[in-house]
This record gives sequence, C-alpha cells and structure tokens, in this order.
Amino acid sequence: MNNGLGNLDDLFAGAQADGLTADTIGLVANGLNSMAIGNVGVPLHKLACNEVTLAMNIIDASGSMAPYAADLMRAYNEDYLGAMAGSTAVDEILVSSIIFNDQVEMLHGYVNLPDAPLLSQSSYQPGGSTALYDAVAQGISAMVAYAQHLRQRGVLVRCLLIVYSDGDDNVSKQKVTAVRQAAQDLLQHEIYTLAYVGFQSGGMDEPRLRSLANKIGFPDIIVGGLNHRELRRIFRLMSSSTLRA
Repeated sequence: MNNGLGNLDDLFAGAQADGLTADTIGLVANGLNSMAIGNVGVPLHKLACNEVTLAMNIIDASGSMAPYAADLMRAYNEDYLGAMAGSTAVDEILVSSIIFNDQVEMLHGYVNLPDAPLLSQSSYQPGGSTALYDAVAQGISAMVAYAQHLRQRGVLVRCLLIVYSDGDDNVSKQKVTAVRQAAQDLLQHEIYTLAYVGFQSGGMDEPRLRSLANKIGFPDIIVGGLNHRELRRIFRLMSSSTLRA
C-alpha cells in the first residue's frame, strides 16, 4: 500500500519503543489496511516548519444530521478552517477530515491548512446509520501512524483528534472496548488530546452525550446544539483549541 509512511514494520517498532501498547499498534495496523487513501499526510519536504499540530476531525454524517448540513458546512468552512487560516500559526497546522455514517470515508489525509478542502454538498451528504467506533478507530490509526512517521524524522508533533456526533453507534464492526483502550493508551502520552463534541438532538441530552464520550474513552467533552449559532460557536472553539495546541 502506498501510504507515504515508509516501512510500516519500522514505524510500528518505533511506536512500541515510544510506549504504545501492542493492542493500540494492532488497531493502527488494521485501520491502515482498511483505508482507501493514497497518503496519510503530506511528505516531509512539504512541511513549512519542524513543529506541527495534527488536527483530525471526525464528523457525523448520519441521517439525523441532514437538517443541519448547510449550517455545519458553513461553520466548519468559515469558523474552523477560515479562523485558523488567518492566524500566525497557519504554517504549523496540518488538517485531516473523516466523514462517517454507516461507512467511513477519509476525505483527505493531513494537509497544510491552505490546502484543506472545504466541506461541500458533494463531500458532506448526511444519510444512513452511525458507525462511530469504526470512524474513531480509523481516525486514531491515521493520526498515530502519521505522527510517528514525523517524530521518527525529527519533527515535534502535537495531536488533536475531535469527534463530532449526535448519536450512539449502531453499525460498527470495531469493538468499543478496543477503541476505548486505544484512547486510554494515547492519553498516557502528552502529545495527544482527544475531544468529543456531542450535539443535543433527538433526545440526546447532556448526561447521555457524556456517557457516549466516556464509552470511547474521550475525557474532553463539549456539548452544544444543532443550530447556526451553536455550530459556529463550537467550530470557533475547536479552532481556538487547535491553535492553543
């Protein structure tokens, strides 16, 4: 597989030497095998500096998100990507995005912020069920693999993985226990931050959303509504969090 990561055996050996457990490395390996992408991230020579923040966005596109698609796309494009593009840290941020319903699709690997594609009606079309665990597993896989690839080449890396969802998993093949174990493993390393944005809709109140975040091992939880104002607030908050990282 041409994933731009070089020798995967060397990468996994380095990850284990850095303290990641065999279970997490196994999840990463399985995730990379299932990704229908050419490259996890931009090659080293295209980085503008040797200290970067990797920002992974995992965005729910199940059927319940359909009424809010236009507002979400606008908030992501303007209040997340647009807000960071105007910052002094623009060269230090690499962005990747995953869209999921009953299928998981990596829209793009880690790219320089000016090259990050906007969400559009062709790329974000909500419908279907919720494969949350599969999506988080793939997000962790891409993030860990690319971060390890950069670190082994002398790049200082911080990682922020953000999940945006309004419901519980109902179709994943991946076991939630494996996702939770991987999340807990990553949180032992200070370079990783895992955040869960829970959207209140369809009876999903704050205690239920916090329970869902805890189920996948995500300690940082943001709860918000699904309307234009709330979506803009949330994506502004996520852009600020990425810049602080």
